[in-house]
Amino acid sequence: MVQLYRSANSRVGVRGQVLRILFIWIAIVLALPAYGSQRCFDDRFCLSTEPDGSRATLLVENVSGLPVVLSLYAPQLVGKPHVTVDLRASEQRLLGSVRNVRRFWQDMRVRWTPGTLAAVHNDDIRYAPPLQPVSHYPVIQGFNGNYSHQGASRYTIDFDAPEGTPVLAARGGIVIDTKADGQLGGPSKSLAKHANYVAILHDDGTTGEYYHLRFDGVAVSRGDTVKTGQLIGYTGNTGFSSQPHLHFGVYIAKPHGRYDSVPVSFNTELSMP
Repeated sequence: MVQLYRSANSRVGVRGQVLRILFIWIAIVLALPAYGSQRCFDDRFCLSTEPDGSRATLLVENVSGLPVVLSLYAPQLVGKPHVTVDLRASEQRLLGSVRNVRRFWQDMRVRWTPGTLAAVHNDDIRYAPPLQPVSHYPVIQGFNGNYSHQGASRYTIDFDAPEGTPVLAARGGIVIDTKADGQLGGPSKSLAKHANYVAILHDDGTTGEYYHLRFDGVAVSRGDTVKTGQLIGYTGNTGFSSQPHLHFGVYIAKPHGRYDSVPVSFNTELSMP
């Protein structure tokens, strides 16, 4: 019995030594710089680090072929707390150098807005109404509307429309972003993230954006080229929305995930409230 006890005790000792070695090995691996790391976001862009002496070079690559304004924040960035880049087409850009690569991947944060930084709107453009005939879909909130058209969205328009009304492109371009899986909606800002939408990149770098579409109510895909008057979706009541309607605006991308609307004109007169 004593021998059996000692044998069992020896096996426990060997197992403990193996576990201690394993833990030490894991600790060493975790302490090593994470060179060659990569992380991708929304099938839109990928960040990667490459060894550069005691530091690492930070790169970003546009993998969607569609422009995006990206801002990145991390205390490990050398010489600056954040960096913004206007990432065009399918390009790779240098963002800078980072210290302590493993901590960088733990701490870094990104914000982005589809579009082109500091685009200049072509004021000669006259937009087609996105709901037609115009007389059937009155404007219920126009520029500087008191309910929600303030600040960055001050130059936007809400059209009253029953759910399922066809939405047409007010101006041609390339579909740069969509969302169709939102199912919740109501008069609360907390529901804004559930809004379904289509965003179209225009040739001047601005984006035409169509919000509050119904669930599964997007008729185009990212990367599609659309023409003025083409069907792009169907109205709904998703997101921060007090009734079924279409929110339309033209925006310019800004740093830090922000945006700003611009005033637009239509090829037919709209009756503003």
